[in-house]
Amino acid sequence: MNKINVENAIPLTVNSASDQHTGSKALKRVVVAAMAGSFIEWFEFSVYGYMAAVMGKIFFTNAAPAVQLIASFATFAVAFIARPVGGMVFGIIGDKIGRKTALNITLLLMAAATFCIGLLPSESSIGVTAPVLLILLRLIQGFSSGGEVAGASIFVAEHSQDKHRTFMTSWVEVGCISGFIFGALTTAVLHFSFTEDALLQWAWRLPFMLAAPMALIGLYIRHKLEESPLFVKENQAAKSVSRPRLATQKKSLLISSGLIIGANIPLFIILTYMPSWLVSTLNLTAEKSLLMTVVPMFFLMMTIPLFGKLADRLSRKKIMSYGYLGMMIFSFPCFIALRSGEIALQFLALLSLNMLLSMLLSCILAKIPSLFQVSFRFTGMAISYNVAVALFAGTAPMFNAWLIKVTGNPFITAWYLIAGAAVGLVAVMAAEDKTGQPMSGDRRR
Repeated sequence: MNKINVENAIPLTVNSASDQHTGSKALKRVVVAAMAGSFIEWFEFSVYGYMAAVMGKIFFTNAAPAVQLIASFATFAVAFIARPVGGMVFGIIGDKIGRKTALNITLLLMAAATFCIGLLPSESSIGVTAPVLLILLRLIQGFSSGGEVAGASIFVAEHSQDKHRTFMTSWVEVGCISGFIFGALTTAVLHFSFTEDALLQWAWRLPFMLAAPMALIGLYIRHKLEESPLFVKENQAAKSVSRPRLATQKKSLLISSGLIIGANIPLFIILTYMPSWLVSTLNLTAEKSLLMTVVPMFFLMMTIPLFGKLADRLSRKKIMSYGYLGMMIFSFPCFIALRSGEIALQFLALLSLNMLLSMLLSCILAKIPSLFQVSFRFTGMAISYNVAVALFAGTAPMFNAWLIKVTGNPFITAWYLIAGAAVGLVAVMAAEDKTGQPMSGDRRR
């Protein structure tokens, strides 16, 4: 497979929707800055998920091992409660003050909360106060992440040319997946490098401590960016023309939520829950489960822009429909293969699930912004994205761990994937396809 170089892949862009020109160098900065911010946010947010078993032992010391894992995933899920609130707040900031301002605030908040998690005492040191503080910091992380994905994707989408918008926004997902991969690799290195006692005593703090220097790097990359030309033009026009109301976009909000449920349930199950599923269900070591999932994640990261480029030619609707259908058809066979005990079949199953996920992630960050008009694009995407993720996707690891414990059925996870994909398929069929066209409310040159 040929490696895609983002520096060479980004074309000279004229934003046909806004009469504004984004030169190739400026667009490269926008894409790289969005990728960097997404990488940092999702490394910091996801590393807790990869450390779930360890965090359960540190902050829920007196519980049984299965309950520790459920409690740890519950603390992972609780961050998603704050995401809709963060989405609403940062949506207003992004639509009223600017996309760039919202993005910088989210990065700072996430870094501060993550760094503070690394400073927390264990439950054995200060009792119940430790998990309470952990939950509070996870809520701040969730509040922050409520604005990052929407802001980054909209920022890139509004700078991009209509005919390349899917490909351009797909790089934001590459940044997100890179963060997941770095989190998984960091966790694997910790397990390989330290004894369990050292890991539980102090080494678990190291990935959280990376938050501070990473945030400084992210802010440095972002500080020279110019505001979205569509946002600037909309603000100027709003002085003389009344803005449409978000309440008129109920259909777009519902469709956006469905698309997000269909794409993010597999995202959080395959990338966050799968390592723990392999440990708890197949009795693999933590190190082996992480290594088994990391290689398919690299495959996922490499194929996202390929599918993004293909979607700009064929249509986002086709690529996403194939992805949802594939997830519905192949989830159960993939989980049968995972339980086969054959390494080759297990690896093929993980590759297949990641390829189907790639088809969804390559398009979704261009698909959703196109549903909303510029004056409430940030708010509409942030609210629908975060409510859907909070209710259905972010809670998926916790519910799957609980359901498997209650029912003893390891195939619950496959059924969960199938249900999410069915919702996504209905949504993508109901959505107007704007591949190669201006986004809703944007005018051609």
